[in-house]
Amino acid sequence: MATIQANGLRLHYDIEGEGPPLVLITGLGGHSGVWASVKPLLTQRFKVVTFDNRGTGRSEAPPGPYTIDQMADDTAALIEALDLGPVDVVGWSLGGSVAQSLLIRHGRLLRRAVLVAAFPSYTTLQHGWLDCVLMLKRSAVPALAADMFKMAWGFTPRFLSDHEAVAASARAAGQDPTPVTAEGLEAQAHGLRRYDSRPDLPKVMTPTLVLVGAEDTLTPPAQSIEIAALIPDAKLQVLPRGGHGVVLEYTPDVVAAVTAFLGAP
Repeated sequence: MATIQANGLRLHYDIEGEGPPLVLITGLGGHSGVWASVKPLLTQRFKVVTFDNRGTGRSEAPPGPYTIDQMADDTAALIEALDLGPVDVVGWSLGGSVAQSLLIRHGRLLRRAVLVAAFPSYTTLQHGWLDCVLMLKRSAVPALAADMFKMAWGFTPRFLSDHEAVAASARAAGQDPTPVTAEGLEAQAHGLRRYDSRPDLPKVMTPTLVLVGAEDTLTPPAQSIEIAALIPDAKLQVLPRGGHGVVLEYTPDVVAAVTAFLGAP
Protein backbone atom coordinates (compact mmCIF):
# COMPACT_ATOMS: atom_id res chain seq x y z
CA MET A 1 0.00 0.00 0.00
CA ALA A 2 1.30 3.45 -0.95
CA THR A 3 0.78 6.94 0.47
CA ILE A 4 -0.19 10.14 -1.31
CA GLN A 5 -1.02 13.72 -0.29
CA ALA A 6 -4.59 14.55 -1.25
CA ASN A 7 -6.76 17.45 -0.08
CA GLY A 8 -4.18 18.42 2.52
CA LEU A 9 -3.78 15.06 4.24
CA ARG A 10 -1.96 11.76 3.84
CA LEU A 11 -4.06 8.95 2.38
CA HIS A 12 -3.02 5.31 2.13
CA TYR A 13 -4.14 3.57 -1.04
CA ASP A 14 -3.58 0.44 -3.08
CA ILE A 15 -3.93 -0.31 -6.79
CA GLU A 16 -4.34 -3.82 -8.19
CA GLY A 17 -5.45 -5.24 -11.52
CA GLU A 18 -5.62 -4.05 -15.10
CA GLY A 19 -8.39 -2.31 -16.98
CA PRO A 20 -10.62 0.73 -16.43
CA PRO A 21 -10.03 2.37 -13.04
CA LEU A 22 -12.53 1.45 -10.32
CA VAL A 23 -12.46 3.19 -6.93
CA LEU A 24 -14.03 1.41 -3.93
CA ILE A 25 -15.18 3.56 -1.00
CA THR A 26 -15.80 1.86 2.31
CA GLY A 27 -18.25 2.52 5.13
CA LEU A 28 -18.29 4.01 8.61
CA GLY A 29 -15.14 3.28 10.61
CA GLY A 30 -13.89 0.76 8.07
CA HIS A 31 -10.71 0.76 6.04
CA SER A 32 -9.69 -0.65 2.68
CA GLY A 33 -9.23 -4.13 4.14
CA VAL A 34 -13.00 -4.69 4.08
CA TRP A 35 -12.74 -5.23 0.33
CA ALA A 36 -10.32 -8.16 0.68
CA SER A 37 -12.84 -10.79 -0.46
CA VAL A 38 -14.20 -8.57 -3.23
CA LYS A 39 -11.04 -7.38 -4.96
CA PRO A 40 -9.95 -10.74 -6.43
CA LEU A 41 -13.25 -10.88 -8.30
CA LEU A 42 -12.77 -7.39 -9.74
CA THR A 43 -9.05 -7.13 -10.53
CA GLN A 44 -9.46 -9.44 -13.52
CA ARG A 45 -11.44 -6.68 -15.27
CA PHE A 46 -10.56 -3.43 -13.51
CA LYS A 47 -7.68 -1.45 -12.11
CA VAL A 48 -9.05 -1.48 -8.56
CA VAL A 49 -8.20 1.41 -6.25
CA THR A 50 -8.88 1.00 -2.52
CA PHE A 51 -7.95 3.51 0.15
CA ASP A 52 -8.44 4.35 3.82
CA ASN A 53 -10.83 7.25 4.39
CA ARG A 54 -9.60 10.03 6.65
CA GLY A 55 -9.68 8.94 10.28
CA THR A 56 -9.32 5.21 9.54
CA GLY A 57 -6.70 2.61 8.72
CA ARG A 58 -3.31 4.05 7.92
CA SER A 59 -4.56 7.33 6.52
CA GLU A 60 -4.14 10.54 8.47
CA ALA A 61 -6.72 11.29 11.16
CA PRO A 62 -6.96 15.07 11.52
CA PRO A 63 -9.11 16.41 14.35
CA GLY A 64 -12.82 16.12 13.61
CA PRO A 65 -15.57 16.53 13.01
CA TYR A 66 -15.59 15.56 9.33
CA THR A 67 -18.24 16.19 6.71
CA ILE A 68 -19.29 13.88 3.89
CA ASP A 69 -18.42 16.59 1.36
CA GLN A 70 -14.96 16.81 2.89
CA MET A 71 -14.48 13.06 2.49
CA ALA A 72 -15.72 13.28 -1.10
CA ASP A 73 -13.18 16.03 -1.74
CA ASP A 74 -10.50 13.68 -0.34
CA THR A 75 -11.56 11.01 -2.81
CA ALA A 76 -11.65 13.46 -5.72
CA ALA A 77 -8.18 14.72 -4.81
CA LEU A 78 -6.91 11.12 -4.70
CA ILE A 79 -8.34 10.42 -8.17
CA GLU A 80 -6.73 13.58 -9.53
CA ALA A 81 -3.38 12.99 -7.81
CA LEU A 82 -3.23 9.50 -9.33
CA ASP A 83 -4.30 10.91 -12.72
CA LEU A 84 -7.06 8.30 -13.06
CA GLY A 85 -10.24 10.15 -13.99
CA PRO A 86 -12.81 9.60 -15.19
CA VAL A 87 -13.26 6.53 -12.99
CA ASP A 88 -15.98 4.13 -12.00
CA VAL A 89 -16.80 4.25 -8.31
CA VAL A 90 -18.54 1.92 -5.87
CA GLY A 91 -19.56 3.33 -2.49
CA TRP A 92 -20.92 1.13 0.28
CA SER A 93 -22.91 2.53 3.24
CA LEU A 94 -21.05 5.70 4.35
CA GLY A 95 -19.11 5.17 1.14
CA GLY A 96 -22.45 5.49 -0.64
CA SER A 97 -22.88 8.93 0.90
CA VAL A 98 -19.35 9.89 -0.16
CA ALA A 99 -20.13 8.63 -3.66
CA GLN A 100 -23.32 10.71 -3.76
CA SER A 101 -21.31 13.79 -2.83
CA LEU A 102 -18.81 12.91 -5.58
CA LEU A 103 -21.67 12.66 -8.07
CA ILE A 104 -22.92 16.08 -7.00
CA ARG A 105 -19.59 17.91 -6.55
CA HIS A 106 -17.12 16.09 -8.82
CA GLY A 107 -19.17 14.47 -11.57
CA ARG A 108 -16.51 15.24 -14.19
CA LEU A 109 -14.23 12.71 -12.49
CA LEU A 110 -16.76 9.87 -12.70
CA ARG A 111 -17.75 7.59 -15.56
CA ARG A 112 -20.32 5.50 -13.68
CA ALA A 113 -21.26 5.06 -10.03
CA VAL A 114 -22.74 2.27 -7.92
CA LEU A 115 -24.34 3.10 -4.57
CA VAL A 116 -24.57 0.00 -2.35
CA ALA A 117 -26.77 -0.02 0.78
CA ALA A 118 -26.89 3.76 0.67
CA PHE A 119 -29.33 6.35 2.00
CA PRO A 120 -30.18 9.97 1.14
CA SER A 121 -30.55 11.18 4.76
CA TYR A 122 -30.63 9.66 8.23
CA THR A 123 -33.82 8.34 9.83
CA THR A 124 -34.69 8.35 13.54
CA LEU A 125 -33.82 4.67 13.76
CA GLN A 126 -30.44 5.22 12.11
CA HIS A 127 -29.65 7.99 14.58
CA GLY A 128 -30.47 5.57 17.42
CA TRP A 129 -28.32 2.83 15.89
CA LEU A 130 -25.41 5.23 15.53
CA ASP A 131 -25.81 6.44 19.13
CA CYS A 132 -25.44 2.82 20.26
CA VAL A 133 -22.38 2.21 18.08
CA LEU A 134 -20.65 5.31 19.46
CA MET A 135 -21.54 4.47 23.06
CA LEU A 136 -20.14 0.96 22.63
CA LYS A 137 -16.91 2.36 21.18
CA ARG A 138 -16.48 4.73 24.13
CA SER A 139 -17.45 2.13 26.76
CA ALA A 140 -15.69 -0.76 28.46
CA VAL A 141 -17.81 -3.28 26.57
CA PRO A 142 -15.47 -5.93 25.11
CA ALA A 143 -14.76 -5.39 21.42
CA LEU A 144 -16.00 -8.92 20.70
CA ALA A 145 -19.44 -8.14 22.11
CA ALA A 146 -19.60 -4.80 20.28
CA ASP A 147 -18.72 -6.46 16.98
CA MET A 148 -21.39 -9.11 17.47
CA PHE A 149 -23.97 -6.38 18.13
CA LYS A 150 -23.07 -4.63 14.88
CA MET A 151 -23.30 -7.91 12.96
CA ALA A 152 -26.92 -8.27 14.01
CA TRP A 153 -27.68 -5.16 11.97
CA GLY A 154 -25.49 -6.12 9.04
CA PHE A 155 -26.22 -9.73 8.25
CA THR A 156 -29.24 -11.91 7.52
CA PRO A 157 -30.74 -14.67 9.70
CA ARG A 158 -29.07 -17.16 7.35
CA PHE A 159 -25.68 -16.11 8.72
CA LEU A 160 -26.69 -14.99 12.21
CA SER A 161 -28.28 -18.33 13.08
CA ASP A 162 -24.82 -19.94 12.90
CA HIS A 163 -23.55 -18.68 16.24
CA GLU A 164 -20.11 -20.20 15.86
CA ALA A 165 -19.62 -18.50 12.51
CA VAL A 166 -20.74 -15.15 13.95
CA ALA A 167 -18.38 -15.50 16.91
CA ALA A 168 -15.51 -16.47 14.61
CA SER A 169 -16.14 -13.44 12.38
CA ALA A 170 -16.25 -11.16 15.42
CA ARG A 171 -12.96 -12.61 16.67
CA ALA A 172 -11.40 -12.02 13.25
CA ALA A 173 -12.59 -8.41 13.31
CA GLY A 174 -10.92 -8.03 16.70
CA GLN A 175 -7.56 -8.92 15.15
CA ASP A 176 -7.58 -5.85 12.91
CA PRO A 177 -4.11 -4.26 13.29
CA THR A 178 -5.46 -0.75 12.56
CA PRO A 179 -8.89 -0.47 14.21
CA VAL A 180 -10.64 2.88 14.06
CA THR A 181 -10.22 5.03 17.14
CA ALA A 182 -13.18 6.49 19.02
CA GLU A 183 -12.11 9.92 17.76
CA GLY A 184 -11.98 8.78 14.14
CA LEU A 185 -15.33 7.04 14.39
CA GLU A 186 -17.00 10.04 15.99
CA ALA A 187 -15.50 12.40 13.40
CA GLN A 188 -16.94 10.34 10.53
CA ALA A 189 -20.26 9.79 12.32
CA HIS A 190 -20.74 13.54 12.71
CA GLY A 191 -20.84 14.00 8.95
CA LEU A 192 -22.77 10.82 8.26
CA ARG A 193 -25.78 11.70 10.37
CA ARG A 194 -25.98 15.25 9.01
CA TYR A 195 -25.68 14.50 5.32
CA ASP A 196 -28.74 15.03 3.13
CA SER A 197 -28.22 14.52 -0.59
CA ARG A 198 -31.85 14.92 -1.63
CA PRO A 199 -31.82 18.58 -2.76
CA ASP A 200 -28.92 17.99 -5.16
CA LEU A 201 -29.48 14.47 -6.52
CA PRO A 202 -31.69 15.71 -9.42
CA LYS A 203 -28.58 17.54 -10.74
CA VAL A 204 -26.57 14.31 -11.14
CA MET A 205 -25.69 13.51 -14.75
CA THR A 206 -23.52 10.40 -14.20
CA PRO A 207 -25.03 6.96 -14.97
CA THR A 208 -25.78 5.45 -11.56
CA LEU A 209 -26.81 2.05 -10.22
CA VAL A 210 -28.52 2.02 -6.81
CA LEU A 211 -28.02 -1.47 -5.37
CA VAL A 212 -29.49 -2.89 -2.15
CA GLY A 213 -30.30 -6.23 -0.58
CA ALA A 214 -33.99 -6.95 0.00
CA GLU A 215 -33.23 -7.97 3.60
CA ASP A 216 -31.40 -4.76 4.55
CA THR A 217 -32.90 -3.43 7.79
CA LEU A 218 -30.33 -0.71 8.48
CA THR A 219 -30.61 1.03 5.11
CA PRO A 220 -33.86 -0.51 3.85
CA PRO A 221 -34.76 -0.72 0.16
CA ALA A 222 -37.16 2.23 0.52
CA GLN A 223 -34.14 4.52 0.91
CA SER A 224 -32.53 3.16 -2.26
CA ILE A 225 -35.82 3.59 -4.07
CA GLU A 226 -35.87 7.23 -2.95
CA ILE A 227 -32.32 7.81 -4.21
CA ALA A 228 -33.02 6.17 -7.55
CA ALA A 229 -36.17 8.26 -8.01
CA LEU A 230 -34.19 11.47 -7.46
CA ILE A 231 -31.22 10.75 -9.76
CA PRO A 232 -32.19 11.20 -13.41
CA ASP A 233 -32.21 7.87 -15.27
CA ALA A 234 -30.71 5.97 -12.32
CA LYS A 235 -31.08 2.19 -12.35
CA LEU A 236 -32.44 0.50 -9.20
CA GLN A 237 -31.59 -3.12 -8.43
CA VAL A 238 -32.88 -4.90 -5.33
CA LEU A 239 -31.06 -8.17 -4.78
CA PRO A 240 -33.39 -10.90 -3.48
CA ARG A 241 -30.93 -11.77 -0.71
CA GLY A 242 -28.72 -9.75 1.58
CA GLY A 243 -28.75 -7.17 4.35
CA HIS A 244 -26.54 -4.16 5.00
CA GLY A 245 -23.49 -6.44 4.83
CA VAL A 246 -24.53 -7.80 1.44
CA VAL A 247 -21.07 -7.05 0.03
CA LEU A 248 -19.58 -9.62 2.41
CA GLU A 249 -22.42 -12.13 2.77
CA TYR A 250 -23.40 -12.29 -0.90
CA THR A 251 -20.21 -11.15 -2.58
CA PRO A 252 -20.74 -12.95 -5.94
CA ASP A 253 -24.22 -11.42 -6.33
CA VAL A 254 -22.91 -7.91 -5.67
CA VAL A 255 -19.93 -8.32 -7.98
CA ALA A 256 -22.17 -9.68 -10.75
CA ALA A 257 -24.49 -6.67 -10.47
CA VAL A 258 -21.60 -4.20 -10.37
CA THR A 259 -19.71 -5.67 -13.30
CA ALA A 260 -22.87 -5.98 -15.41
CA PHE A 261 -23.66 -2.30 -14.87
CA LEU A 262 -20.12 -1.01 -15.34
CA GLY A 263 -19.67 -3.08 -18.46
CA ALA A 264 -22.96 -2.01 -20.04
CA PRO A 265 -22.76 0.08 -23.22
